[in-house]
Amino acid sequence: MLEQLGGPGALEQAQQQLESMFGGAMPGFGFQPPAAPTGPVDWDLATRVALQVAADGDRSATDEEARRVHEAFELAEHWLDATPLPSPADAGRVVPGSRQNWVNAAVVALRPLVEPVARAATDAMVDLAREQLGELGDAGDLDELLGLQGLPEALRPMLEQLMGGDPGQLLRPAGAGLAGLQAGQVIGQLSRQLTGQYDLGIPTAPRQEAHHLVVNVADDLAGYGLDLTEVTLVLALTESAHRRLYHAVPWLEAHVSSLVARFAAGTVVDAERMREVAEELTFGIDPEDPEALGAAMERAASFRLTPTADQQRILARLQAVVCLVGAWARHEVARAVEGRLPDYDRIQEVLRRRRAAKGDGEQLLEALLGLDLKPDDETVGERFVSAVEAALGAEGLHRALAHPENLPDGDELAEPSRWLARTAEGEDIPDDLSELFGELGDAPREGSANERIAAAGRGEGQADDGGDGPEQARDDDPDGDEPDA
Repeated sequence: MLEQLGGPGALEQAQQQLESMFGGAMPGFGFQPPAAPTGPVDWDLATRVALQVAADGDRSATDEEARRVHEAFELAEHWLDATPLPSPADAGRVVPGSRQNWVNAAVVALRPLVEPVARAATDAMVDLAREQLGELGDAGDLDELLGLQGLPEALRPMLEQLMGGDPGQLLRPAGAGLAGLQAGQVIGQLSRQLTGQYDLGIPTAPRQEAHHLVVNVADDLAGYGLDLTEVTLVLALTESAHRRLYHAVPWLEAHVSSLVARFAAGTVVDAERMREVAEELTFGIDPEDPEALGAAMERAASFRLTPTADQQRILARLQAVVCLVGAWARHEVARAVEGRLPDYDRIQEVLRRRRAAKGDGEQLLEALLGLDLKPDDETVGERFVSAVEAALGAEGLHRALAHPENLPDGDELAEPSRWLARTAEGEDIPDDLSELFGELGDAPREGSANERIAAAGRGEGQADDGGDGPEQARDDDPDGDEPDA
């Protein structure tokens, strides 16, 4: 094993590097530094890395941009009030923020996706260490081992820990650091790509918030000759439609999280490749050196997971849900804007091309989790929504979200007639759509956005957290301060 780790000097280098990472003290050697990670991911490191990646070219919203975004979300809520989607109990907190502002929200929201896979990867690394350390003998042979290998006496505590105790006490913090580097790189790259919190098809920020990354919209969508006000409105409509769906169906987010957890539970890690990546990250990295840290992030990103057959089946179900929700949201947006936006078709075509092209963040997310959330062809979901509505009417479409068992699988999305046949024996769809949504969730039907805003101005219906109207939140600090909840 010592030869595999790079020779007699490798362990000494490893100890020095780990001491640097953990503030001058080694976990498991009599002192646990306060900053040492306690879970499978070093989220402090992940946040620092993500903020560093997000920072280049980042900025806060200008006053004009903030005003345009708030007005777009207010109008979006008003237009969506005319669709079958019920409005949430509150209009939400609009956040026309910077990339770094979104990072602070996403670090929390994406933990359930990242931590199970990181835990499986670290467990594999610890198991490999236990297996290989068994070849070195027990702690009683330590003097002989030090002499034969020419190792310095300073490494005795580390070797005693590895051979006589639990190697996990040493390796789990290192694994958490590796996972933190990877997660930070993923989240940082996503912050440079996304325009809102539902671009991935799943929430990446609290549902009570509506994030709009103004710098990405300005940089990525300004070169198509489109009216930026209309672009902002279409993005606001899409975000709000997703939010309404997730609010109306309280089990939907938990169902998506459950599929992700089941996917993660089936993770099988190439332990040998994991060891190689961990070794590469262990030697010669100064956490305070941006260039060294950047090189480490690139090496961390090279580690990929390949889904097993069972995971592929779970992934197909997850992609079907994401595809359906995205298609349904776009369907309701099209209903809301009909005849109102001259550039709507052009805007949607540009957005469709952006969704079809995987950005760096999505590629890294797939590498980290083995999880590709995007369907191969999003038009499959759109054809399903159109076919079901044509057969059953707008109310009939909601049968798909009446219960998790009603969700179409990938084959049924591609052939709506199969789903229609399977669900034909279900309960009749009520004439009153509110009855059906009443079964889906507890989000009440409220007045229009204008009515809610007017009520907020009169001081009516104010909640303890500041009321029901859109909060005029704006990220004035691009340095990554976490927004108020």
